[in-house]
Amino acid sequence: MISSNILSSVMLVRVNGIDSMKNRFKVTQLDIDDFGSVIPLKELELKVSTDDDSIIQTLKNSSYAAIFTEGSIEENKGVIILANGMTIDELNREKSKTINKALANSRQI
Repeated sequence: MISSNILSSVMLVRVNGIDSMKNRFKVTQLDIDDFGSVIPLKELELKVSTDDDSIIQTLKNSSYAAIFTEGSIEENKGVIILANGMTIDELNREKSKTINKALANSRQI
């Protein structure tokens, strides 16, 4: 059995910029609280594979994105392996879903 120490995560981010020379994106990791507020968690600099132009184009053309990474984001060694751009309308729908779920959970208590 092969053991893997690769960490992976899925996160919502705001795309802040790109360093084209290093194929690295500067992003802010976001969370949505129970009241629908978008909370910035931390600033990250994540690498994108040079042979995956679709991820680069998605992030260049999006203000927000849901991304999947491999590697340690804590040490800025994370690599974006999948990105789905989000519009502000899609972000607002996610905020509404979070509020509705929090309300449903509070009614069950």
